[in-house]
Amino acid sequence: MSAMSYVVTTLEDRIDQALSMGAVQEAFEIASSGAAQQPGNWALQYRLGLVFVRLNRVHEAFARYTQALQLNPLSTEVRVALANAYLALGDGWTAAAWVSDACRIAPNNAAQWLQLAQLLAAQKRVAEVEPALRSGLGACPESFELLGALDDHLIQHKRFADALHVLERMEQLKPGVPRVALHRGFCFEHTHRLRESIGHYKEAIARDGNLFEAWVDLAGVQWRLGDFAGTMAAAKQAYALQPAHPFALRILGTAHLHYNQFDEAERLLRAALAAQPSFPIATVDLALMLLLAGNFEQGWRTYLQRWNDTDRMVRPAFFKPDLEWLGPEKQPVAGKRVLIYAEQGLGDVINFIRYAQVLQADGATVYAVVQPALIALVESMPGVVCLKANTNIEADYHVALLELPLHYRSDPVREPDLIPRSTPYLHAPADKAAVWAERLKPWAGKLKVGITWAGHHIHANHHNRCMPLSSFMPAMHIEGVQCFSLQKSEGGEFSDCTPNAQELVDFTPELEDFTDTAGLVANLDMVICIDSSVAHLAAAMDIPTWVPLPPNPDWRWLTERTDSPWYPSMRLFRRGHEEQKAEQMARICAELQRVGAEFQAAAASNSLV
Repeated sequence: MSAMSYVVTTLEDRIDQALSMGAVQEAFEIASSGAAQQPGNWALQYRLGLVFVRLNRVHEAFARYTQALQLNPLSTEVRVALANAYLALGDGWTAAAWVSDACRIAPNNAAQWLQLAQLLAAQKRVAEVEPALRSGLGACPESFELLGALDDHLIQHKRFADALHVLERMEQLKPGVPRVALHRGFCFEHTHRLRESIGHYKEAIARDGNLFEAWVDLAGVQWRLGDFAGTMAAAKQAYALQPAHPFALRILGTAHLHYNQFDEAERLLRAALAAQPSFPIATVDLALMLLLAGNFEQGWRTYLQRWNDTDRMVRPAFFKPDLEWLGPEKQPVAGKRVLIYAEQGLGDVINFIRYAQVLQADGATVYAVVQPALIALVESMPGVVCLKANTNIEADYHVALLELPLHYRSDPVREPDLIPRSTPYLHAPADKAAVWAERLKPWAGKLKVGITWAGHHIHANHHNRCMPLSSFMPAMHIEGVQCFSLQKSEGGEFSDCTPNAQELVDFTPELEDFTDTAGLVANLDMVICIDSSVAHLAAAMDIPTWVPLPPNPDWRWLTERTDSPWYPSMRLFRRGHEEQKAEQMARICAELQRVGAEFQAAAASNSLV
């Protein structure tokens, strides 16, 4: 190699320039010669160590670094170089120790704190990452990079509220950064402040119209507030920016799914999975789309893959793959003990615990692991025993609750007769039903209607499925009808009015668990309830149950039907994408008025007899 032409004069600068240009051999010749001539020059010993690392002579580099450190004990450069050398040998722990020591000596160097945090994260020393970043920020409070790393760490560990405080400081330091607005939107979304989330996503887009992630995230939240058109527009923009990206394909597919446009939704979701086969949430989307579309055979099988979505689905601690039941054809259950375990919400348990009776009919002894609030209710099924404190259950098989419809080939569209639809299969305790029968005597002769207007706010479709309490007010003024609250939660923004005690009788403070609710429901004539656990409870008890559905209904209700394939006593009242909730409830109240009149007429006729 010909000698390089240098515009710098010191040996240190010549070595640095040679290394920056990739002339490692040239750098070696300069550094080795200079270090021999000036053995007391720590900077030359240090740079010769750098050259040895580039030549994969790491152990020789250690000797030079050690000499350099003896000559300059406070050098942070040598400490960082030692860290990099240990990293080259795969020793991340020692590397982190050297960087930590560099941070001790020069705490105002933000880059060193950032490197320390990265090393700790790489070694999965998660508990040490945040303290390192906060120590760095204590010394370098104006470091945007350290704040950004702390923001990333907090978001990664789902500490969204904490991340918002960091992001606020980042916005103060550097106003107008698109990523900050994007992350603020993400944190607001995951703390269930959806309107603020949308505002920040739009702000990120205003700062950078080509910010792909912002369009995807905006599309992912707008539908949750009923803006299906907004979701479609944002999803199309994300697709336009990166048409082959699996996130763009998935979000556009789900936008079509919310409009019940199944062919296009399926095409896009399958394209997303072709682009990224390991994409658990897209697989679940595809499964739910197939079920909603009535393609149950494929839907159930695809839904088996939900366990790959480890962020949302976790097997119970007792799960053993070799004990998971594979269905009656592969593993007959006559004489066997089968443990059913809940995996999702309360409504899912109430809906599908019916399969315990199917297993019993096949000769199994059935045990169940369900949420504590449901134990007494589930044990109202004859022969079913639930796992609870101070009990020990041994089973031959266990099985996830929502795999039972697959194993029993439940297809509400093609083979509805195979669905176990016999109700009631859940019952109120006789003593509690009797208590409520006595309590409700003052309203004898009236059509007693239980109502629930809101569910838990963390539900993804919360806004669309909930109804304003004010929209129920017409029902409270129908002659001969008395409404009773079954609303256990506060209802938030949907509790938008305060009916008086005559309009809405409220015994909910006395309802401690689901058996109390069942006792009250057993003495009602009907229930009008959003898609929630109360609707499942009433219908499982064979109480006439009316459910106002959003335009994007849960898969189990299919589309267009006014009856339920799961519950004989249930009626479904659907809302169109352009229809207002008040209009939907007006239709329900008109029907209630007709039913109430029939009830009064029948009561008058019976009194005459």
